[in-house]
Amino acid sequence: MTISVSRGKAFALALAAALALALAFGITVGTASPAAAAGTFRLCNVSSDYSAQATFANSGGFSTRVVQPGQCTSVGLGSGTVRYSVTIKGNWANSPSKTTTQYSIPSGRSADFHAGGTFASPQYTPLVY
Repeated sequence: MTISVSRGKAFALALAAALALALAFGITVGTASPAAAAGTFRLCNVSSDYSAQATFANSGGFSTRVVQPGQCTSVGLGSGTVRYSVTIKGNWANSPSKTTTQYSIPSGRSADFHAGGTFASPQYTPLVY
């Protein structure tokens, strides 16, 4: 038994010395952090007179479905920072459209975008979490 305790102590001392040497030279010891998880984008239209649709600029022009007043839609986001804009269009024949500036969602985060108000005076509430 005395021999295995001595070998155990010797192993522990060698391990401690190696760890101290690694830390002295700035080598980090630990586990790798996992890649950022993809998030979710949700578009909710709480307006009274227009439809809304989000387009993702750096995803090949991918768009959500058209969301009518009182509805929401969700899509999964890929990794990396995601840029998007929201276009609204009045719910009457030959209506014009309006497009927001571009918003960004950092990698691994999710976002809710609420479009409200009226077409004449739209209100946008982007929330990244």
